[in-house]
Amino acid sequence: MKLNFVQNLDFSASKNGNYLEAVLQIVKYLKTNEVVTPHGKYWKASPEPGNEYKGDLMITPKGLYAGSAGIGQFFLQLYDVTQDEAYLQEAKDAAEYILNTYEGKQFFDNVLNGNDGGVWPVKGWGTSVYASPAGQAIFVEQLYEHTGDPRYREFLIRTADDSIAAGVDDGNTLHWSSEADLMADGSYAFFFLYVYRKTKDKKYLEAAKKVVAFTDTRIVHAKEGGIYYKNVDLTLVGWKSKESVFPNFSHGAAGSAFLNVLLYEETKEKAYLDKANEVVKFLSAIVEGDENGALIPYLYNPEKGRFHDFYYLSTCHGPVGTTLLFRKLFDVTQNKENLEWVDLLTKGILKTGAPLKHTPGYWNSYCLCCGAPGVLAHFVKTAEVLNDESYIEQAKLTADKLLGDSWNDDKGRRWFAAWTRKLPGFVETYTGLYDGAAGVGTALLYLYAHEKGIKIKTETVEYLFLNPVKAA
Repeated sequence: MKLNFVQNLDFSASKNGNYLEAVLQIVKYLKTNEVVTPHGKYWKASPEPGNEYKGDLMITPKGLYAGSAGIGQFFLQLYDVTQDEAYLQEAKDAAEYILNTYEGKQFFDNVLNGNDGGVWPVKGWGTSVYASPAGQAIFVEQLYEHTGDPRYREFLIRTADDSIAAGVDDGNTLHWSSEADLMADGSYAFFFLYVYRKTKDKKYLEAAKKVVAFTDTRIVHAKEGGIYYKNVDLTLVGWKSKESVFPNFSHGAAGSAFLNVLLYEETKEKAYLDKANEVVKFLSAIVEGDENGALIPYLYNPEKGRFHDFYYLSTCHGPVGTTLLFRKLFDVTQNKENLEWVDLLTKGILKTGAPLKHTPGYWNSYCLCCGAPGVLAHFVKTAEVLNDESYIEQAKLTADKLLGDSWNDDKGRRWFAAWTRKLPGFVETYTGLYDGAAGVGTALLYLYAHEKGIKIKTETVEYLFLNPVKAA
């Protein structure tokens, strides 16, 4: 056979800076879907026809999860990496829209007493830091740290004060809804601690303590040992038993424990650390796998036991989120057993066949919340904290798989995703940080920055409280 080869085949997505090139193609997609108003800028949640996400609790125009705060945070990260003032301006435009349309205390009443719902009709998820002005204020404060504009710091304080005023305070606990997880009222402990760190005003530390006291009302002692948190009535989202709970980060015991570790770090009150260790005892009793990789089940029921049907692998219900508890426990105790947990649960991701294989719980959602972008960011962060470059190789594999699953044309690079896993046939593209293309961009930037030795100053909220990793 005699062939005249005219060009070598090279399909590698990771050569010649293509990660940054892909991020800039995501920017093109975001630019295609921006909405410029006299008040500033926001982005369409999804440009696909037939679903504007009006009246949805979580997919909102301004939130961290899917709105301008999250996309603005992505642009700040891109500015950190490139120092291109155009991306800083994008973040400023996002902030202007947030500042000029602020609802104040009325926000809580509009959500909790209004008709908004959406795919997940749990009211507390609509007032969480991920959906509310509190998350927007975190982004705006990050912009303050880049610009020094006093309006941004003022917004942080105003939002915190309005949040406290809107809550139900009985002198011991502070809450807004009936849900206590990190996707609902529990997230305000995180927010108030963030404000406390920025202002040193102890009223915010006291507010964080009261929020955690509210989460304490959901503690249940497990028959296997330790404690878990009954944070949400899961019959609201389709589960038949009121006793079923989520054990992992965003909605479960691991997230509630994380809040306690943060408070221990600030106060050195041992009771907070003791609660976190009781959660670890519970997680140790229900973990599944072996020394070559393990995972925490998605659901737990004291009568029916663990649910083996599927395992989430990303942030909300998977090891990406749950390892944050162990990262923070290591920060405050220096006990290396916590890093062993990080390694074990990360190996659990690989044991399922991810990132190349989609198993039940690891769907084509392509988002920081529950999909491959969260896993990509996690591999980079885990490589850095464990000083294990093998996880960078897994990050590259994840990035290449993500890019292979995307679509890129004159409208930019995006992902057709089944974010609503209960409706697997409903596939569309999303712009947001936790549900869409901006989040993929963030994950790719973490990998690109690691490869180039660049420090990203702007962290997503999950990583805000973790101690910086020392250079090897």
